[in-house]
Amino acid sequence: MTASEKLTRTVLYGLWLAAAAVILWLAWSLVRHAGPFRDAVDPETRTAGLAVETDAGTGCQYIVTPWGGIVARTGPDGRQLCRGR
Repeated sequence: MTASEKLTRTVLYGLWLAAAAVILWLAWSLVRHAGPFRDAVDPETRTAGLAVETDAGTGCQYIVTPWGGIVARTGPDGRQLCRGR
């Protein structure tokens, strides 16, 4: 192996390590700063990682995930929880 091949290999390894470090740092910062989901715990179910949002117009509650999922929040009887019901 020539000196230029060794240098090329060393530079490529350095670039791979730098890219891996950046990816790990980005992933850590996204998890650490998850917005309203970071410390959101439903007081009734003690479920972490989810947030409960209330529609201002209808008063109905929805469970949302950090990944954009949304589902109606229901009570024990299976009906959606809404203000005034």
